[in-house]
Amino acid sequence: MVNSLNRDEKSLSDRFLSVRDLFKSYENSGATIDILKGVNIDLNAGETLAIVGASGIGKSTLLHILGALDRPDSGTYFFKDDDIFLLNQTSLAKFRNETVGFVFQFHYLLPEFSALENTMMPALIKGLSKNKAREIAEGMLVRVGLKDRLNFRASKLSGGEQQRIALARSLVLKPAILLADEPTGNLDKRNSEYIHDLLMELNAELNMTLIVVTHNMELASYMSRSMTIVDCQLIEIKG
Repeated sequence: MVNSLNRDEKSLSDRFLSVRDLFKSYENSGATIDILKGVNIDLNAGETLAIVGASGIGKSTLLHILGALDRPDSGTYFFKDDDIFLLNQTSLAKFRNETVGFVFQFHYLLPEFSALENTMMPALIKGLSKNKAREIAEGMLVRVGLKDRLNFRASKLSGGEQQRIALARSLVLKPAILLADEPTGNLDKRNSEYIHDLLMELNAELNMTLIVVTHNMELASYMSRSMTIVDCQLIEIKG
């Protein structure tokens, strides 16, 4: 928790999510490759944002930083009153588990575990009882249309069903922020449209802030805002 803030910093912390002057680079064979340079962004609770553009421009890197899976070289990231990268490791892990949900192009399910067991994982990590974890996981699986698939192994389900399990798992603790990296990248048109609609319905129901990295302009069109990365900076797309 930040104890002393100047006037400008305090105004940033009053926002739901606020990033300032974010820099990130990597070393490759002795050369420095800049990925993000001075990125700024403010988002409100329940707002939706698409980050679009070609591969390799830094979209996923930014998403990983917003999810506290990676650290910037410099810059600040406030969620409410917390400067996220000043949190200790225990608080940072708690932030990732309880505040942020993740959905990726590759669903990263445990293939030999059932849909229900996969979905229960974040609740068990939080320390909820097995019965409570099962109860809320079942409710979320029913919500994403998998009532009849609770005890099926993930490996036995279709790609669209697996991605719905991944979505249910990401939302089982009703996080304030959902980060989705190409969530429909491996799905056919019918399943992609289903996931698009489901994301927007859940965004409205849970009032979660939704940030989607995507090449799919149809999915991007569902979002209230769109941005891209040009010359390592995040640029708003108007209209």
